Amino acid sequence: MPFNLLERRWLPVLTRDGPDRMSLRGALARAHEVRLAGLPEDHTALLRLLLALYASAARPADTGEWDAVWRSPSLESERTGAYLDAHADRFDLFSPTRPFWQCAALSEPNREPDVLEIATWGSGVAQFASHLLLPPEPMAPQDAAVALVLMQSWHPGGIQSGHPDDPASRAGKVYGGKASPLSSITHLRITGQTLKDELLLNCPPGQRSFGDRPVWERDAPAAPMLAREPDGPLDLWTWPTRRVRLFPDEDGHVTDVAVHDGDRPADPGAAAVRWDPGAAVTARGTRLAITDAGRQPLPWAAARILAPEHDSGGCTVLEHLAAAAERGTLPPQSTWQGVALRAEHTTAHRAALSGIVALHTALGPAGVLGAPGRRAAFAEMAALPWLVQRQITRTASEALGIISAIAAARPGLSLAAHLLYAWEEFAENPDAGADGWVQVLAAAVDRVADSAGGDLMAAARIRTDALATLPAPVDLPEEGRP
Repeated sequence: MPFNLLERRWLPVLTRDGPDRMSLRGALARAHEVRLAGLPEDHTALLRLLLALYASAARPADTGEWDAVWRSPSLESERTGAYLDAHADRFDLFSPTRPFWQCAALSEPNREPDVLEIATWGSGVAQFASHLLLPPEPMAPQDAAVALVLMQSWHPGGIQSGHPDDPASRAGKVYGGKASPLSSITHLRITGQTLKDELLLNCPPGQRSFGDRPVWERDAPAAPMLAREPDGPLDLWTWPTRRVRLFPDEDGHVTDVAVHDGDRPADPGAAAVRWDPGAAVTARGTRLAITDAGRQPLPWAAARILAPEHDSGGCTVLEHLAAAAERGTLPPQSTWQGVALRAEHTTAHRAALSGIVALHTALGPAGVLGAPGRRAAFAEMAALPWLVQRQITRTASEALGIISAIAAARPGLSLAAHLLYAWEEFAENPDAGADGWVQVLAAAVDRVADSAGGDLMAAARIRTDALATLPAPVDLPEEGRP
């Protein structure tokens, strides 16, 4: 039974009338009217699929084209429609020869449908997803399509099922499997009012790299695992992390699944940092932290990497947002938000998923993002909590006689616990709020010092040393202020 993702309604969206499902073709045609729905990890994975589709068909080649599409009421439909028509046979979920994002060479199922659920990719399945203790039920094709995208995007690494034709297979297993692209990085998605906005905000203009093709433009994969490197963002956005085959019953519901190891880059994180514009990294090239050691959220983390210095890290979509603001394409008074996601694993080999942390982060007004001096000052304000926390941890470790790792993980010594909504308020109007932000940080230092376990000397040292890292009250510079 065919289930073509270009024509069948499977993609979860929000319309003016509420939640709905749309086909890929319908979502692109009405991208100016709808938004993607679902949990943050679903939303981001599905958006990357749509980015690959849109960029393959009609990615703006330069900033002039990008600005024109941004100002247009809808996405350009003629090129996109022609592209979809040319590749329509590659989007059938159950095609016998080219099943979408799958491997037709897999003829024998080895798992039940629950293998597609994120809850099965880690430990403690029964505790956190008790329905998995029951016999698995057939999965509706629209749900299986979403789950397939999530598996290829988020699946962890480690030992994988080996296909009989795979020479690397030992006793039915292959070792050293790599985590999927999203599972290997901190990913930042710029949010928008519509799907059209999100596609453009997360798709910087540019030319297709030589050899870069999405999965539907590539030859059908053989069953064995393949060691290779991505050729560009289109390849990475649709990376075949696993060889998968969905087996439907006569009603089109998935009753069995085959899952084996797929394509392996040498270093998935490095490959994603090179090609995924949403990869957010530190200056060392490591994944940007979005929680502190005590697992408190750090909503200023993304804004910190707006700093012009090379030691602050980077993210291409954030640079793209700032460049659009600097050109005046984005209204100066508009304020911008992002969603940062980071997969957490139970082992250093990323062999099991313990959770996916999602963080909504305020990125400030376009008027600040588009003025280099004001943007740098904004990033400096975003760096202050990190500097203060570092000093708190250092002093607390010395004054309380505990190692730094224990001090950093103590909830009472977390500055971030007192700053979540304060950052949102500051980022909405940083021109007027710099002094207030410093004062809020100082007040948070007082509350942290009071948590020093009744040791008045330690509390005094923590307070004095941490406050010394804060600047005197300052204003953001006048440059570019409307």
